[in-house]
Amino acid sequence: MSGKSLKAQARGLGIAPGSRHAIVQKLVIDGVLDRPRSSAELVLLIQETFGQKWRTIHVQTYMKKFLLAGIIRAVKTPHGQHNFWVLASVPKEDALKTIGKTQKIMDIEENLFSRELTKRLAKDFGRELEELHDNFGKNGNCSAFLLRKILEKLIIVAVSKNGGEHLLRDSGRPGGWKGLKDMIDIAAREKISGIPILIPKTANEIKGLKFLGDTAAHNPLVGVDMATIIPQMPYVITAYKELAERL
Repeated sequence: MSGKSLKAQARGLGIAPGSRHAIVQKLVIDGVLDRPRSSAELVLLIQETFGQKWRTIHVQTYMKKFLLAGIIRAVKTPHGQHNFWVLASVPKEDALKTIGKTQKIMDIEENLFSRELTKRLAKDFGRELEELHDNFGKNGNCSAFLLRKILEKLIIVAVSKNGGEHLLRDSGRPGGWKGLKDMIDIAAREKISGIPILIPKTANEIKGLKFLGDTAAHNPLVGVDMATIIPQMPYVITAYKELAERL
């Protein structure tokens, strides 16, 4: 059953308004459990959102109705002792992969793959985003390469749509493009209505991604892991957002 159908099923359950079951019902319908959540995470979320103080045992108790209805599943890691709760439409294997990611990576993903940014990039970058989503947090080399590729393509599309494609062309290689460093500088220099296509400070910070992408693609002796990518991500996301505004 699809996630949409399960949420509709949850909406149709006979639940008393204002009850603790109603809180779990709202969490399901609002998409909070589209990814695995620990009981402790839900307790904090419920306190912040509904102003109620729950204990983790309460989550177990009031989740049971949704477990029995087949709307929610409980997932444990192989060596873990605590349940994670997720919509039953999410395969266990996918849930375990998500649980294995650090919270920091998950927070970054929420921004990187946010609905707003994904919508802006979907037309020209659908395949790249899909591949990045599959690799981010798991495969450092692939992530670094794809992040670099998306940045380069974003600059080409954004600058070209605003009449500057000729600036990016390499006169020494007919049909070729200039290097990414030059592209970044051009995007920071060219302005639309007095505002740079890429803010100079962002352009300066984003050059770290170029290095990681080049390493992943061209250095056979050194690999890139996620620990080196994570510090670059705030600048990457900012650059993507700035360039996406020009598409």
